[in-house]
Amino acid sequence: MAMRVEKSGEESSHLVLVSPEGRTRAIELDGVEGARISWTEHGITTSDPEHDYVISNAGLTELTRRSGDKPLEATREWFRVQSGPGTLVGFSKTDSSGGGFVTYIDGDSGKATSRVSPYGATSTAAVCGERVFSPGRGTDTKAFEDDSQSVPESELDRAALTSAHPHDGTDILSTLEPASAPGVTSPCADGIVYEPWQDDEGQDFVRTWNTEKGLPSDQTAVDHAVDYPADASHSAAKALKVVGDQLVWVDDYALWSAPLPSGSAPIQARRVGQLTGEIGLDAGALAYSSNAAYTVAKDGDLHRRPLSKRGHDRAWTELTELNLVRTDLATGKPSLALEVDVKDVDFPTEDVYVTALAVNPEWSAEQGG
Repeated sequence: MAMRVEKSGEESSHLVLVSPEGRTRAIELDGVEGARISWTEHGITTSDPEHDYVISNAGLTELTRRSGDKPLEATREWFRVQSGPGTLVGFSKTDSSGGGFVTYIDGDSGKATSRVSPYGATSTAAVCGERVFSPGRGTDTKAFEDDSQSVPESELDRAALTSAHPHDGTDILSTLEPASAPGVTSPCADGIVYEPWQDDEGQDFVRTWNTEKGLPSDQTAVDHAVDYPADASHSAAKALKVVGDQLVWVDDYALWSAPLPSGSAPIQARRVGQLTGEIGLDAGALAYSSNAAYTVAKDGDLHRRPLSKRGHDRAWTELTELNLVRTDLATGKPSLALEVDVKDVDFPTEDVYVTALAVNPEWSAEQGG
């Protein structure tokens, strides 16, 4: 597995690699808000404000991020998704007057290509086969490049799903208002993108986008209200995933599921179980692999409920021990996947927080998911 470890008061971040025996090696990188990790058959990718990094059997490759002759520096990483043989990453630019940009790290060639002012938002992404879509607003998707289709004036305030990679100028507009807040990633299954969002009244929705071309706008996107049990405590859905005929997501420390929506009917949420991992349970520090969710925890008690719901607040802690916990998505049952040795390590263990997590897919498959 690999994780990003941040220490309170420091601008740098440590990328920590963990072997199947629980031994660690660390690389110190400059920190960037929201930095994530992707682990594919081609290697591990992660970033800092000015560089993209690839770690493979050949070692560590540092790629200076540029667009043409201009260097590109990021303040925040919004998403990191696998697309074809590579990884697509969406960033916010340091210069707030400019738009965001995307970087594609090709796994075959090991090269990174950045493109500023993409046709579509950079704050969310959904992978449908070889294509990556970004939900957004018609205003945000208006033509940036000469070869792209511009959005009609009457559609500027409509919700839109646009092609972020490869860039082919495709708009999928709906009659709905845009979602009120950006997400991180949205799953795609059988050409349907599932986008979680929450309105100003705190009502959760799952928006289904049909990527089939030529559909009427009122059939392109449909909002499905999420109905929780009356006595359930919940805030906002994160880390949405499609598993078979079910949607799975995380809300605070709880794991929820619901049948895939159909028509325009609401979906009924069912609480599956409680997740363990209070030192890093934000969406970026939770990794899905097949039929399991992976989190990290600093003790071995897999059934202890947390004392408080920290949400996005960072709880700095001392790592005297560290465990990778596997939670079955169907049953909610946790199990210890890996014990990490944190004695005599080359990264800080006091006042730290795990901000990103990735699990070797081949190793997790050997563990049963």
